[in-house]
Amino acid sequence: MASIEMIEQLKKPKRNLGFLKVKFNIVDPETNPDLSSNSEEIFSSLDSIKESTIPQTKNYATLEKNFWILNDSQPIYGSEELEQTYISSFMSDKNCLFTDKACITLTSSVYLTTLGLTMVFDSIDKNYAKRLNVKAYRDNTLIMNKDYTLNNYKERLIFADNDELVRWNRIEIYFIESSLPYRRIRVNQLLFGIMEIYTDENIISAESKEKTTMINSELPTHTFKFTIDNMNKLFNPDNPEGWYRYILQQQPISYEWGYQLDDGTIEWILGGNMLLTGSVDVGENQVTFSTTSLINYLTKPYKKGVYNANGRSLYDLAVDVLEDSNIDSSQYSLWEGLKLLKTDAPLPKLEARQLLQIIATTGNCILFTNRENIINIQPFSYVLSPYGMSYDFITSNPVVKVQSELHNAVIYINHYSIDEAVSELFKNESLEIMGTTKIEIEYDLATNISATITGGTIISADYYGRYAVLEITNNSDDPVSLKVMGKKINVSQTIDSKNYNDDGENIEYKNDLITQMVESSKEVKLKEFIGNWYNNRNIYSFENRGDITKDTREILPIETDFSSSLIGYLIENNIKYDGAWAGNSVVVKVGDR
Repeated sequence: MASIEMIEQLKKPKRNLGFLKVKFNIVDPETNPDLSSNSEEIFSSLDSIKESTIPQTKNYATLEKNFWILNDSQPIYGSEELEQTYISSFMSDKNCLFTDKACITLTSSVYLTTLGLTMVFDSIDKNYAKRLNVKAYRDNTLIMNKDYTLNNYKERLIFADNDELVRWNRIEIYFIESSLPYRRIRVNQLLFGIMEIYTDENIISAESKEKTTMINSELPTHTFKFTIDNMNKLFNPDNPEGWYRYILQQQPISYEWGYQLDDGTIEWILGGNMLLTGSVDVGENQVTFSTTSLINYLTKPYKKGVYNANGRSLYDLAVDVLEDSNIDSSQYSLWEGLKLLKTDAPLPKLEARQLLQIIATTGNCILFTNRENIINIQPFSYVLSPYGMSYDFITSNPVVKVQSELHNAVIYINHYSIDEAVSELFKNESLEIMGTTKIEIEYDLATNISATITGGTIISADYYGRYAVLEITNNSDDPVSLKVMGKKINVSQTIDSKNYNDDGENIEYKNDLITQMVESSKEVKLKEFIGNWYNNRNIYSFENRGDITKDTREILPIETDFSSSLIGYLIENNIKYDGAWAGNSVVVKVGDR
């Protein structure tokens, strides 16, 4: 996160320069061929160019024209050990041509299909390969042979030839011409796919929006939209050589905010790791991309909830939902205390993100995604930030909205009872099944479920509270008859409430997971969790200078014309960027110092 120096300097009446950097990747991390070269210096490190981040290299002094700076800034090989990437032993002539052509060979034991290649050259010297030849083979058959011309260092040898780089197992990259005479080729990075970094040179505008409520009354949102120069028509749908056809939903895009400190250095902080929505607005000379956080993609309905009389922890229920959405453990962080909180209620049929929402609230936690795009369910931290909404940050007087006074916070408690008798849940006497087929059926909430079939065979069956998946085989042309039996589960509700004021509005909260098992837990105080939030009446909206260091969920001191001791909870933080920052924030007053 941001250093104290950056935070303090952002409060200056006249800020230093601000920057934005967007990383746009269409890269296949699974492609990992072996590398070899016919030309390599003894201190070269060819394999290091496959790293996802570019090493912070420093060049050794070598005998190349106008390369060796005679001020001891470039040590001679052997005097100290420097991190190096690929350096060719062949050197170009006075016309920048290579008599002996250095070649990097990519060899794979399996066939690969690649969108393209991105090659990043030496960032210190900025000498690049002006002309290259690329050959691709499938075994010994040549499937691609193309010459490429680069016009500047930033072009980075980006090419998209997906129609030709199909099922290859060897690629040869020949360096024909350098951009400077008497120079070796230095390659810092080679990625399999497209990697582009957009900066203020080609970013026209951008906007970041984030919103998180304490009790998860709304799904958390984090969106980022940016507009870049498209003068080269690279993203036009009609351009057959363009990249538009490679833009897919959920492609990773990250953005970083930069600020020039007083010593001249630029400090970068992550704004967010995002996923492309697939929505691209292409104008005449510019293109706008929209991105969102991982949680907005968890729209798959979860149907596998089951009743458990002994209860199941909220932690385990959250893991069930996440794993059903193919989210692995590196993509989420759950509060360990959820393991102690149990409910006997089955998860209802809802979208995965909505289930995470009610799991979090039931456990008195907040659901959010952080800047790394990690899904979190965590208890709220009542740690007051020393940096708040003060007049060196606010650009307008706050607009204050006052909510209605809270009379009672009312919580609905679910009670589940099981019928003693088995009853029919589903029946179909004319199922058309040929061969082996998997079918899905739904029914009212039940337990102790089983199915019988006439005219066919049930190969496998998975039964859940409201849903079953059956694999059935029928070797005849006749329809089959299927019956599903079980004990129905009945649901009734009682209420529990807490009084806050003599008059005002009653706030009701209900979700399927709240049962007596939850209410009896010492760790859960749901009435207070819901009521304390709605008892906070004052909501402040601020126009401000744009604060790249703050996250929603923070507790902040607030300065107004009448008080400098208010404490607020940041629920919205929005930033617009067009070479400078401007923003607006929404804060709920939660107390006084």
